[in-house]
Amino acid sequence: MSEPINLLVCGTGSWSAHIATTLMSAKHATPNAQMRVLIGAVEIDEIDREQIQSVIPGYPITWIDVSVAELDAIPSGNVTKFNMIELLAIDRLPLDVKRVLSIDADTIVRDDLNQLWNVDLNGHTLAAARCTWGLWIGRAIKYFEEAGLDGNRKYLQSGVKVIDMTAWRRGNIGGKAFAHLDRWHDSMILGDQEMLNAVINDDWVELPLRWNAVTNTILDLQLRACAFTRADLHESLVNPGIIHFAGVKPWNWSTPHRDTIPWLDEWEQYAFSGPYRDWYESERQRGLAERAAIRPQRRSPMRRLKKAASVLLHG
Repeated sequence: MSEPINLLVCGTGSWSAHIATTLMSAKHATPNAQMRVLIGAVEIDEIDREQIQSVIPGYPITWIDVSVAELDAIPSGNVTKFNMIELLAIDRLPLDVKRVLSIDADTIVRDDLNQLWNVDLNGHTLAAARCTWGLWIGRAIKYFEEAGLDGNRKYLQSGVKVIDMTAWRRGNIGGKAFAHLDRWHDSMILGDQEMLNAVINDDWVELPLRWNAVTNTILDLQLRACAFTRADLHESLVNPGIIHFAGVKPWNWSTPHRDTIPWLDEWEQYAFSGPYRDWYESERQRGLAERAAIRPQRRSPMRRLKKAASVLLHG
């Protein structure tokens, strides 16, 4: 496409460092692209805005503000309101944005985004990868029959999307998604992803899995065989275009199994080379201290269990 890549990333002030890390990776993977960066922002102050801008000096940022009051007014039920920022921001994109590439701020980009930007939507509203745990509407949305949804439809992962904004606006996708939230918020388990799947029907193109390689994928072997090709799965594991740290976040150093997250080293290269390096280092030290402090507490019940077993076995 001839127009610059319109890249949308969203988050709150507490996610400023992660937004910067994602944008650094996008710039590195697509160094010669014309890019227009849009950020859906909740309480990101001027200092953080300057820091984020500093990692992409050649790409002026368009800030799309979402207020805390707006989020508070949304019925959330069992879902986090953080996930609503993106849907609100998409509906506020400038009208001259005809297509947008939206990626979550817990991602890093490894391959040229032009490939993703130029994907053929074949007349559909958006393109996304299939969710590797949801797979089908009937598997991921437990109330699908009551809501009148087709349980056999594929279920998309919303962390990476290419959207035809003309079709999105014409179909009032955002409005329909929030109407679904109003009706079903007490039954939902996810936010924007569940809302989008409930209203998009079959109006989307499936992207290769490598463009949204989710690091916490848990997939039954039989389901894997019927949902994805072997080649698609292989590419997502060995040559991901975008790595999505869904589930355990790489900046949560206190998490016991953090070190097993795939592609962790690449995330750290960006995190510790940008303007938030000192902040990340302080978070790392704090998280490791927390993990060290709770480790004896976790081990002591096991020690007691082993001791009891030894007494029972050996007297």
